[in-house]
This record gives sequence, structure tokens and C-alpha cells, in this order.
Amino acid sequence: MRKIFLLLFAFYSSTFAFPFDHMSGGQNQQMLGCIGDCAACHSLTPIEAQAILGQKFDVKKILKIDIKDGFFEIEYETSKGKKEKINLFFSKDKACKEIINLNE
Repeated sequence: MRKIFLLLFAFYSSTFAFPFDHMSGGQNQQMLGCIGDCAACHSLTPIEAQAILGQKFDVKKILKIDIKDGFFEIEYETSKGKKEKINLFFSKDKACKEIINLNE
């Protein structure tokens, strides 16, 4: 029984644990995120952004939404006419004015 378990574990770990390792065709390329293109899985409409951010911030109009590595960079106009930027993470439940990259 132990041998069967070890064989199944070895098969599982080599097949499913590293799904992109054997699919790269021998090329050494780094995959970013799920498939490398954040917009393929993550989207945010201006209406959705205004509904989310309007709960905590003074958002009159969404001007621009850019997709970055792990977050949406949203430029918006306040009710006083001031343009501001905020970063909304892909989970859409956390936002911050500035992203601090610890790798730089």
C-alpha cells in the first residue's frame, strides 16, 4: 500500500505541481501570473470602478483604467475637479494610493 501511495504521489507532483514546466517547449521563459497577460483574466469597467471606489473615496468620474502587475491603476476626478490616482488590487477589495515594490 505504501508503494502505491508513493507512486501516486510521484506521478501527481511531476504532472500537476509544475504545469508550465513541461509545456514551455524547452525554452527558459518566466510566466507572469496565470498566463502572463493580466487582462486575459482580470477586467474592470468604469462603472464598476466608480461603484467600488465611491464607497470610500470622492469619485465623480473615472478617467482612465490601466492594468498593471497585480492591480488596476485608476485615474479619477473628484467632485472638486481634482485628478487623482489610486491602485485597486485584482481582488477588488483593497486599494491604496501608492504601491511599494519590495524587490526594487
